[in-house]
Amino acid sequence: MQVRTNNTSTHNTSTNNTSTKRSALSTVLISLSLGLGFSHLANAQTPTPVTPKATPSFRCGGINPIGVELKPVPKLSNGEFTNPGADCAMWQTFIYLNWPAKAGQRGIPDTNALFGAPGTTVWESFLTEEQVFLPNGAQPQPWNNLALNASLPKEIANDVAGGSTRLLTRTAKVSPTVAKLQASLKALKNTSIPLDEIKQADGNVLYDQQKNPVYYDVAMNKTQYDYITQNSLYNATKQASFAKKSNIVLPFGSIEVKAAWKVLTAAEASSGRFHVAKGYIPSAPGSQAVTIGLVGFHIFASGGTENAGLWATFYQVDNAPLMGATGKQAYSFNNPNSKTPINTKGTNPTQVVQVFADDASASKINIEAQKMITQGYAKSPWQYYAMVDTQWSKTVLNLGSPVPQAIPLSAGKPGDISTDTLINPVLETFMQTKGNSCMGCHAFATTAQKNSKTATGFSFMFGSAQAPK
Repeated sequence: MQVRTNNTSTHNTSTNNTSTKRSALSTVLISLSLGLGFSHLANAQTPTPVTPKATPSFRCGGINPIGVELKPVPKLSNGEFTNPGADCAMWQTFIYLNWPAKAGQRGIPDTNALFGAPGTTVWESFLTEEQVFLPNGAQPQPWNNLALNASLPKEIANDVAGGSTRLLTRTAKVSPTVAKLQASLKALKNTSIPLDEIKQADGNVLYDQQKNPVYYDVAMNKTQYDYITQNSLYNATKQASFAKKSNIVLPFGSIEVKAAWKVLTAAEASSGRFHVAKGYIPSAPGSQAVTIGLVGFHIFASGGTENAGLWATFYQVDNAPLMGATGKQAYSFNNPNSKTPINTKGTNPTQVVQVFADDASASKINIEAQKMITQGYAKSPWQYYAMVDTQWSKTVLNLGSPVPQAIPLSAGKPGDISTDTLINPVLETFMQTKGNSCMGCHAFATTAQKNSKTATGFSFMFGSAQAPK
């Protein structure tokens, strides 16, 4: 497997040194992503990772799962930036993000833990959008602090602060503040994107077969957090001043994730087919703690001012069938015997189908990744996750000028992006039409000011900033 660490080129001058470094990094990667045993109890002895006889690898390349690097992707074994290479890189990123986190250190994988072990994952230890963009533009907590939410019961607040319990407050994948920008966005001309459907909220809630809504969770890594806090971009007033002098563009290495969670039945929770977490729903009658399972996962890895970065989306394989499929299995969001119109807003439960098949390249990488996981630990829940595709720009962008840049941003003309359609059926259920994509929607992300048309480098997060009172 060809891998690379952060800021280290795979094309070293000495071939021998390169081989030695690759061998060492491969050993680390194998111990991280192939030693996939399982520890059921915190006090149980950690099993010794077992390397399969024939060590599988992403043959098209990839990156070390303890970090992300985009230039716009490391040089791969096939010698160029391609769909298979991008898919491999984002599968590697998925492994890193879902690795068990080191206790007390946000965003750091615990290399002594095993992939698939219970507990808080790396991305779940990140700070969420709500923890950084505070009411009245207040300064957020230091990265590794455990700032408790005073509105929560004490026994819940600590777990929410550390990430082991997800605070389930939104049935939209963008915040209510961002949703208010829809009216101004609709005024823009020459766009086919159904902007009122970027969010799944109000009448656009997705319901599972038990008639429970899906909840969404947005979080960021430390690189993104540092950029926001160092420039006071969590404060809408200071954000506006900053945007007059410099474009808001997430720096290279920033990672933003969006997760979709389903409230699990007892059978689903014990099935071993879901990554399971604890969730707390403050809006439920009496409030309640529930067992939740990950059903969808977006990753945006920024490429900085010269690149639109990488956009990948993953799903749990029991979500819904592909359009036209005749499968009769039990799906989370589809009843094969139902007469309810498919992908229709306002239905409960929602009858979901996946309109567009997984990309052919991604499908091949999915098989390879799942093989890696099951060879390490046959019962790992991560074998039941797959990638739809990765989207990336083939052209070099200049997001740094002019200042300010107006929406919509361009990822390049047709043919300059890897695909013009990338949709996750549980994150964009109601906008599964040709030409809609992650980059296409995020091109309309703006600053927090009312009726703003100032772009924020493809991140909707900045629209959640509030001004001090």
